[in-house]
Amino acid sequence: MTDNPSVIMKLISRHKILFGSLLVVWIVGMICTVTLMGRNGHTKIRLRRTSHTMLLHHRHNDLPPPNSYKMVKALKYCNPPEDISLGHEGKMPGNYSLELVVVLIRHGDRAPLRQIRNQSYINCGVSKELNHSLLNKYMSYIKSVQRLPKEDPFSAFNLFPHPKLCNPSQLTLLGAMQHLWLGNILSQVYNTYWKLLTKDFTYNNIKVYSTVYARTFQSAVAFLFGFLPKFDFSQIKIIPSFDTRFCLKELFCKCPILDFQRRIIEKKQRKLINSHPAVLHLLQQLNPIVKSNLNQQDITSATAMFDSLMGYICHNSQLPCIPNTHICVTIDHVRNLMAFLDWERKQLAGDGIHKRNSLLKMHGFLYNVHQNMQNLINEKPNAVRFILYSGHDITLSPVASCLGFNDGVIPSYASRIIFELYSSTISNSKSYNLRILYNGKDVTKHLPFCKSHFKTKKSKSKQDHLCSFDRFTKFIHSDFFKVMNTSSYEVACDFPLTTTQYSNEKSTSSGV
Repeated sequence: MTDNPSVIMKLISRHKILFGSLLVVWIVGMICTVTLMGRNGHTKIRLRRTSHTMLLHHRHNDLPPPNSYKMVKALKYCNPPEDISLGHEGKMPGNYSLELVVVLIRHGDRAPLRQIRNQSYINCGVSKELNHSLLNKYMSYIKSVQRLPKEDPFSAFNLFPHPKLCNPSQLTLLGAMQHLWLGNILSQVYNTYWKLLTKDFTYNNIKVYSTVYARTFQSAVAFLFGFLPKFDFSQIKIIPSFDTRFCLKELFCKCPILDFQRRIIEKKQRKLINSHPAVLHLLQQLNPIVKSNLNQQDITSATAMFDSLMGYICHNSQLPCIPNTHICVTIDHVRNLMAFLDWERKQLAGDGIHKRNSLLKMHGFLYNVHQNMQNLINEKPNAVRFILYSGHDITLSPVASCLGFNDGVIPSYASRIIFELYSSTISNSKSYNLRILYNGKDVTKHLPFCKSHFKTKKSKSKQDHLCSFDRFTKFIHSDFFKVMNTSSYEVACDFPLTTTQYSNEKSTSSGV
C-alpha cells in the first residue's frame, strides 16, 4: 500500500524541490485570487465612498461614523440640514402679538477659502437622502430666472451654487439646502402660526440685506425661497452692504480706531498661539499635507487650517494624504485644532478691547435694527414686518459679543440670530417687548441692557423672557456712549487712547 507513512516520507524527501515549488505556486495563486476578489467586490464599494477612485486609501485617515463621539463637535459646526430644527422661536403665550421679526444669518456651507489638496475630487452636492422636494422646486424655479441687470451689485453672481463642485469660498448646494430648510421651518412658526406674512403680503412688507459676496447673496435667495408664502424673485430688492458689519450709513462705516484695535487683537492672538508650541508644531505638520501644491503659501493661522480641514469633513470626504505615502491628516488632528480654537476664542471673548471693538463694529447694525422696529411702532408708512440680513461668522460673533451671549465658539454654517418684537395691550395701553434667540435658544436674559430686569424679577412666567423695547432704545442712544466713555460715535472712533493705555487695560473688563 502506497499510503504507508514511511513510504510517503521517503517520496517527499526525494522530491523536496518539486514539492516546495508546488507549495509556493499554490500560495501565490491564493494571494492573487483573494486580491482579484477584493478588487471586484469589497474594494470597489470602499472606493465609491471616497471622493475619487484615484485617491490612495488609508484606513487611518477615514472619517469615523457620524454618530461617533469624535465627530460630534465637527458636525455641529458643519450643521447638516437634517440637524437644523426649530428651537424656542415664536413660543410665546397667546396674549402677545408678533409685530416684527429680524433674522441675521451666516451663509450656508461653502468650500474652503483657499485651494486644498484633492479639492476637485470632493463632492459638494446633496446626497439622495436630502434630495427634498423643496430643493427640486428651488432648482427648477431659479434656473428659469433671468440674470440681474448689469448695474445691480449682485449681477456678477449666479443665483444658485454649482450642484457638485467645491469652488474655493463659494456656497455649495448643501449650503443652499441648509437655508432652504431653515427658511421653511421658520415660515411654519412665523407665517403659518403667527400670520406675520400671509399669502397676500406685499414685498413692501419685507426688507433684505446681503453683503456683496456670492455665498451670502445665494444664501439669502435660498432662505427667502423657503420662507416667503409666495416667491417672485423679480419683486425682491436685495440691498447691498459693502461691509461685513452692515454699518449701512457712512457715519457708522468710518471708524479709524477699529484698525488700531484689530492690530492689538491680532497681537494677542499671536501671543496665545505662541504659548502653545504643540499647536505650532501641528500646523507645520499639516501644511504639506493640506496645501494643494508645495509652492502655495503656508497656512499659519489655526482658524485658516481649521477652515481648510472642514472642507473634507463637512462633505464626508476622506482626509488628505501626501501622495504615495502614509502621511495623512487624521480626525484627532482636527479635534486638537478645534480644542485650541475654542480656548483661544474664549480668551478673546472675555477681553475688554475685543468687546469694545465689537460694540464699535456693530453699532450701525444694531442702530438699523432698532430704527426699523421704531418705524413700525410709530406706524410709519414704510414700516416692514420681516427683515433678513445675510452675513458671515465675523458678523454674528461681534453681535453676540455686544449682546452678551458670545460663548467663543465659531458660529456654525447657517447659524441665525433672531430678534422678535412683540406687542401687548393692557388697559388700552400698548407696550412693546423684545426677545432675542441664537440658533433657537432664548438668550434675552444675557442682554446687557436687560440683566437688571431679570435679576429683579422673581416670577418665572413666560413674559419674564421678554425685555422692554425701551431698554433697547436706551442702550442704542445712551448706554452705548457711557460704556465707551464718550459723547458720540464719531468721538468713540477717534478716541485718542495710546497703545500703552490699551495694553494696561484689564482683559476682564466687560464694557457691557
